[in-house]
Amino acid sequence: MKNTNAIKKNVKLSSFAMVGLILASAGAQASVTISNDYFYGGSDLTLVNMPPVFTPDFTWNAPSVSSNVSGSLHYSVGSNYGNFSESDSSSDGSLLAIDLNRKGYAYRAESSSSAGVLKAVAATQAPSNNSNPYNYNYGNSSANASANWSDWFVISGGSGLGTAKFESVLNGTLNSTKNGSASYSLNIAYSTGAFCNYWYNTCGEAEQDQSLFSQNSSLSGKAKSTLSQNIEGEFTFEYDKAFQLTASLNTNSANGGMADFNLASLGSSLVLPARSQMLSASGLYVQAVPEAETWAMMLAGLGLVGFAARRRVA
Repeated sequence: MKNTNAIKKNVKLSSFAMVGLILASAGAQASVTISNDYFYGGSDLTLVNMPPVFTPDFTWNAPSVSSNVSGSLHYSVGSNYGNFSESDSSSDGSLLAIDLNRKGYAYRAESSSSAGVLKAVAATQAPSNNSNPYNYNYGNSSANASANWSDWFVISGGSGLGTAKFESVLNGTLNSTKNGSASYSLNIAYSTGAFCNYWYNTCGEAEQDQSLFSQNSSLSGKAKSTLSQNIEGEFTFEYDKAFQLTASLNTNSANGGMADFNLASLGSSLVLPARSQMLSASGLYVQAVPEAETWAMMLAGLGLVGFAARRRVA
């Protein structure tokens, strides 16, 4: 008889970089105060003449990325049997990859959260006749992968409440076999950290937690599904007040299933109101896509420049 147990832990550290954040309206200046009424600590952080580098002095407002993978398999084939369990995690979102193959049972898991892209892959393998009443040939395999991103933001250039959008692209594939299954989930959320769940604390609309996007799907049996879609979520914010956006992508598979997904362009996904500017807790800028009114002003400006140039030539 052969009894094998394996546990692996490997943490990789690498630097995290996001795509630069760019002002929606060039040359705009603003003075912004970020109040931490709902956080630990008691001081405010004032940003004068944006864009400065935003360095929060309390950890609650720190940006973060992470990636996690795990896999396991068990088999009993003839006189051989084994149990394997493996996991890996990273606190900086670096690429993780694990895989194992034994007696026709296998798992593979990969995940990363870097350069504004979340990626999660969970794949497994198992024989189609992997069970019988006498347990002479029996086993199972499973894999899980997740990628997570969060950052804090301040939008200035207006007063009171405003509305912004999160836009990105989700691509992925679900594949399953006779005894297998696969699934994924994606959740994008807005929060200020305010304690709005208690009867004695009344929160405004922009202080409440908001779900921008939540989607999941599962597959089983001999089936395949391919997904490529634009996603969009809208949220209400308060000008000059800090808020957090989080995105979590998860994939799971078992006994021959496979889930492979990625969420693109986190670094350039926010669409701001016209004449607004944005700053992130990471100290980097996210490109703000101009809305229709801003595009019209830009085109009009280009037209005037072209007209003046023609007059000078004449």
